[in-house]
Amino acid sequence: MKKQIIISAILSVLYLPVTAASLEINGGRSYKYSPNELSTGLNMGVYVVSPIDNLTITFTSDSYESMQMYTFTSSGTSAKLPASGAQQTGNKITLSGGARDCGYVIEQGGSSYCFWVSTYIPVSYIENDYSYTNICMSARITGEGITIPYYTTTGSMDAVPRTVRYYTWEWDEENQIALSDVLVEEDVVPELDDKIVVTSPYQKTLFTIVDKIPESWGSVETAISTAEEFEPRAIFLHSTVTQSDRRADNELEVSLESGVLGGSAPVTVNFKAYVNEDNYVAWQIFHSEAGADDPDPVIEAIYPVDELSYTFKDAGTVYVRLYSENNTCSEYETYTVTISESYIDAPNAFSPGASPGVNDEWRVAYKSIVEFKCVIFDRWGQEVCRFEDPAMGWDGYYHGKLAPPGVYFYVIQARGSDGNEYKLKGHINIIRGRN
Repeated sequence: MKKQIIISAILSVLYLPVTAASLEINGGRSYKYSPNELSTGLNMGVYVVSPIDNLTITFTSDSYESMQMYTFTSSGTSAKLPASGAQQTGNKITLSGGARDCGYVIEQGGSSYCFWVSTYIPVSYIENDYSYTNICMSARITGEGITIPYYTTTGSMDAVPRTVRYYTWEWDEENQIALSDVLVEEDVVPELDDKIVVTSPYQKTLFTIVDKIPESWGSVETAISTAEEFEPRAIFLHSTVTQSDRRADNELEVSLESGVLGGSAPVTVNFKAYVNEDNYVAWQIFHSEAGADDPDPVIEAIYPVDELSYTFKDAGTVYVRLYSENNTCSEYETYTVTISESYIDAPNAFSPGASPGVNDEWRVAYKSIVEFKCVIFDRWGQEVCRFEDPAMGWDGYYHGKLAPPGVYFYVIQARGSDGNEYKLKGHINIIRGRN
């Protein structure tokens, strides 16, 4: 039994688990960038090193099998060459004094480990580039030292991201408001000719490239900015809309598609625009068979204001577009407002005072009635009630007292959102049980 325990202990030492493969450049004094492995083939990443440090590479495998190290350049790994001076000891292979600005491949068994080593380039200056054709969406900075290039295993050139800082506007969805002076700091891959493109800011701002790469070998972070503020061409355009809630209990509900405003007329909608400075802004109203996305509608009304309160009275679908432009760019967004056709109907009986809260008020059922007048008479032609709002009605009182039961008569004149004229006459029965 004792012999078996000793043998088991020896075997456990021989087969201690080895950590996964790892790579160390310049003893850790390097900046690592991990590009997309599938598109670059660089499954061990890209390393940026100081131009004054001697390059050392240490690769630790999870296996003790034989390893070979190769170098490759802009032609990719298809033209790789043996790395002179590489030495393997156990499960490690090292190279001292290796070349910079080239790629390396370490092969072991059926596995390949690929990476690129780039020499650090400091950014010496940057400036705004207004010649960029997509200036309505993006902004471009040009300068010197922006691009630190590397090559993929297939020989495609790419660049290490740079950190760009600037200020812009942002939409606060939770509070439905535009925020200015919002600090943006994003990592952006430069173009290959010392240019870098970012999402266009919506306010005047300096661009700053924040260079944290030298911190990897003990130097300090640096920052370099444009000498002049960028003058934005891009348009920040957002808006809020609120529809006044005025539907009465006797007003019929109108079913609308999701996102569509409107209903039973009259409908009052409050629009508010949020557009960045130095841009023309207006609300446009139009009808169109092409719908809300009509690129060139016939505009029927223009309101060059930030805030608009508009009452819709006509049946049908109308579009309200927030439009903004400057000398270079334009933006718009469109709301759909649908107003229902009209309807009106009058009951012929009610029972005020009989059961409080139940059928104790005479009111018409309606929708999209924009003009209304109702007069109620008793059997002798005496006027007992008059009102001009279809949401109102008669509570059965006359001169402060409940009118006696019996027959009364109404005359209604009304006009609907669709232009229909209504002239209604009829009788009303007040029903009340005897005490």
